[in-house]
Amino acid sequence: MLTDLQQKKLTRYFQVYDVDDDGRIARPDFERVAENVRALYGAGETSSTHRLIREGFLRGWEALRASADADDNGGVDLREWLSYWDGVLADDVRYEDEVASVTQRLLAVFDTDEDGVLGADEFCNFYGIYGLQSAMARQVFLDLDLDGDGNVTRQELLDMAHEFYLSDDPDAPGNRLFGPLD
Repeated sequence: MLTDLQQKKLTRYFQVYDVDDDGRIARPDFERVAENVRALYGAGETSSTHRLIREGFLRGWEALRASADADDNGGVDLREWLSYWDGVLADDVRYEDEVASVTQRLLAVFDTDEDGVLGADEFCNFYGIYGLQSAMARQVFLDLDLDGDGNVTRQELLDMAHEFYLSDDPDAPGNRLFGPLD
């Protein structure tokens, strides 16, 4: 069962994915994010790069829909989202797969200079494609860059993800991975 803090964090995460702010996560949210990533990379609308980006995001949507859309209405509402994550967090193998997948996707998509880490601008790009404010992204980046080296490594990202999903410490830096909880 999710703790109150986990529910709060996962509700924030839901709000990030609900790009059009209609109270549910659905295919159009993933399509919009894919389009934003295409624009970030400067890929043409008919390019193979855009096709690969779009296909990847739509595979992500289909996987989420298949696992979380309990009423099979083509969207995932907050109740379904929290139920999905309750199941993920209760299954160690599923949890590890999910966290590894999320962090790998973040690095694959946003490490635009391919140096194996996310710099501040790359982290801001992550926030930007979901329509989140750049100023908030910069502050969150500073909060997450615990060693102050100006980069977030894969391991730091994994550590933050583990804090986000599992920690019940309200002051854990990873709680802010998807933005402030307030």
